[in-house]
Amino acid sequence: MSGQNRLFKALAVRGSTVKYLTLFFIIIFSNLSYADKWGSPEVTSALNENSSIVVRVTPGDGFLNHDLKSSEKDFAKAQYFKWNGSNAYDIYQEITLKNPAAPIRVLVANDGTLVTIDNWYSTGSGKVIVIYAPNGELIKEYELTGLFPKKADFDKLGRSVSSIQWRCTGLQPELRYGYLYVPHVLGGSLRFSLQTGGLDKIQPDSKCK
Repeated sequence: MSGQNRLFKALAVRGSTVKYLTLFFIIIFSNLSYADKWGSPEVTSALNENSSIVVRVTPGDGFLNHDLKSSEKDFAKAQYFKWNGSNAYDIYQEITLKNPAAPIRVLVANDGTLVTIDNWYSTGSGKVIVIYAPNGELIKEYELTGLFPKKADFDKLGRSVSSIQWRCTGLQPELRYGYLYVPHVLGGSLRFSLQTGGLDKIQPDSKCK
C-alpha cells in the first residue's frame, strides 16, 4: 500500500471516530438537558385568604422507597392551626397527606378546605390533585390519567427524567368562589369543585405562557 493510500485510510478512520464521538456527546448532553434537579423538601405553610387558618406541611420519608404507593405512615403530614382571636394560632388537627415526600403546592380555602398539587421529586406522578374537607377527610383525589383521559392529550404533555410537565408554570393555580383552577400546558384550565371534587374543563382568559 502506498504512503498516500495509507494516509487516506487513516483520515477516513479518524473521520469516522470523530462522527461517533460527536453523536455520543450529542446524546449525552441531550439527555442532561431533560434532567431534573430536586433539592430536599422543606417544611412549608399555607395561609387562607382571611388569615384565619394556617396549614403547616412536614415532608415525609415515603419517597425513600421510590414507590408512590408505599406505606402512608411515612408520608407528609399537615397540621392545621386556627387564629384564636387574641394573639396566636392554635393547632386543632393533623392529617397524613397522599404525598410520599411533599406536595409542590398547597392551597387553603377560608373554610379550611385543603388542596395539594403534585408530588415533590416526581411531578405528574401519584396523586397530582387531592382535595381534603375542612375536617381533614378526603373529598377527591386524581392521578394524571384521570385529568387527561384521552391518549392524544396525555401524549402531548412534556416529559423529563423524573416528571411529566402538565401544569402551566406561567399561570398559577388559584381558589375562587368555591373552585380550584389549575391552568395546564395544553392551553386550558381544569376546574375542581371544592365541595364535591368534581372536574370540568374551561378555557382561561390567557393561554399558557
